[in-house]
Amino acid sequence: MNIQSFVLKDKVLETESERRKIILGAYLILMYLGIDFFYFIVNLFNDEGDPLSLFIGVLIGGFCLFLLRWQFINTAIIIHLLRCNFFAFYFSYIDFDPLQTGSYLYFILSSLGALAVFGYREKFLGIGFTLLSYSLFIAAIFKPDQFNPNEAHFYLIVSFLIVLIVGILILIFFDHLVTASEKNILAKNRELIKTNRELDRFVYSASHDLRAPLTSMSGLVNLAQVDPEGAQNYLRLMQERIEVMDNYIKEIVEYSRNARLNVNLTQVPIKKVVLEVVNTLKYSIDTNKVQIEIHVSDSFHIKTDESRLRVILNNLIANAFKYQDYSKPNPFLKIKAIAEDNRKLIQIEDNGIGIKSEYHAKLFEMFYRATDTSTGSGLGLYIAQEAVDKLQGQITFESEFGKGSVFTIILPA
Repeated sequence: MNIQSFVLKDKVLETESERRKIILGAYLILMYLGIDFFYFIVNLFNDEGDPLSLFIGVLIGGFCLFLLRWQFINTAIIIHLLRCNFFAFYFSYIDFDPLQTGSYLYFILSSLGALAVFGYREKFLGIGFTLLSYSLFIAAIFKPDQFNPNEAHFYLIVSFLIVLIVGILILIFFDHLVTASEKNILAKNRELIKTNRELDRFVYSASHDLRAPLTSMSGLVNLAQVDPEGAQNYLRLMQERIEVMDNYIKEIVEYSRNARLNVNLTQVPIKKVVLEVVNTLKYSIDTNKVQIEIHVSDSFHIKTDESRLRVILNNLIANAFKYQDYSKPNPFLKIKAIAEDNRKLIQIEDNGIGIKSEYHAKLFEMFYRATDTSTGSGLGLYIAQEAVDKLQGQITFESEFGKGSVFTIILPA
């Protein structure tokens, strides 16, 4: 078993930085275990040596190694670094001449090791241990009477400080580059996974939603050939199938445009856009039985991408019309806009059929249909959600089956 398999076991890590931290921490602990064991053997044959302290160091190192294996990562590394610093202080302090034996050099190893392990993400921990190392170094070897430019003692302390500062800057700079690069790669990987998942769903759905209308039309053509008298009815049914396909293709185009095009921010007059969307839908959906109330002032504007906002409103308002409950005495659709602090809200409320609670969690998934009466592709709410994400906003909703729904578009002001 190597050290990586020992400390990681079967743990799956989200980032390379986390893995690097654990492995580097393990190697630092092992390195000090080796150093302690070496000097423990040496001090057994040295009358002035202190083998007991070194043996305690070996035990602490072994304990830290098992803490890493048990996934107490920061605890293990912090205990190890504290032990390294205080052992370096102890041996530098009791040493007759630490400048000759070089025991003070372990402060450099401890501080740079802390910076390397904690990296850019936890740089304040690394810098904190570096300051601890330098403070203990000064406490162990500083001699006021020799601290002047004519003594080597002065240059040792100043040079030590310079080495630590440069080491901090170099390690943090390069770890920052690695961290930024890793974040970029992780973001691209997540986007790639999402795209592949969507592609799989799209291929599956397209094979049904595009082929089904074509199959129906093929059947209707055959019926029209053998029953010319019913041709007008068959043509009407074929027209309905064509409209289904056309809507499906439009949604695919909307999804593609939202994914590819940059956000173009302009001051959008919300009432004007809402009225245009409602009036457009009147030609394709029976809206005569629905009481429409628009509570938006003429001066209400949002700085946003108008084309994406139209897509969002079109999908939400179309759903409010499609899933009305005409058995109720007063079917209604209410649209209002509200300004709140640093955000602006557009609410679309209806008293339609509502959405069952078991469907709430999956409502914005690709190709998901929350009702058996749906004739759509299941892309509408997914596209609306994607468009809102592009605008750095969000969609929330409240719905009770049999009573109606309220969808709220929240956009930054």
